[in-house]
Amino acid sequence: MARFLLTLGVVVMFVLEGTVMQVFSPGTGGLSWMIVPRFALVCCIFISMYLGRREGLYYGIAFGFLQDVLFGQLIGIYTMSMMVASYFAGMIVLLFQRGFGMVFITSFLILFGHEWLLYSLFRLFSAAPFDVQWILTHQILPSVLFNLAFGLLVYFPIKNVCNKILAKKEMHMQ
Repeated sequence: MARFLLTLGVVVMFVLEGTVMQVFSPGTGGLSWMIVPRFALVCCIFISMYLGRREGLYYGIAFGFLQDVLFGQLIGIYTMSMMVASYFAGMIVLLFQRGFGMVFITSFLILFGHEWLLYSLFRLFSAAPFDVQWILTHQILPSVLFNLAFGLLVYFPIKNVCNKILAKKEMHMQ
């Protein structure tokens, strides 16, 4: 049941980032910077940190593919970038303990790397006409900070559900 709730929660976050959050985007208010919500990616990063890199990889592939099919310009870009981001989040956790500060420093780095990878891939395929400085100051940094603020909201619920899944898994192992 906990795994179902976790997956359902990530699906709800994916739907929210593609529908409701588009209405509240700063670009609609005439501001020059824009925020790209990556709620599903934040959830995938936390899942990868608490349930392991393989589990995060699966979630990253699934929700990256959904992102590609529903919203993407090129098929495979979001699949690869979310998969890589989730996997690296799980790898970093192997090196350090899962403290609150480490989780958010890692999340910042992973989110920044994800946005930078997306910009680089879109620039490679000539789909991003903006220069690096503009993208960095007007899209990447505001998006990363917004998604970190969202991460503060969902950190403890995701951590609790992941701990329930791990406890159930350990109970079945004994």
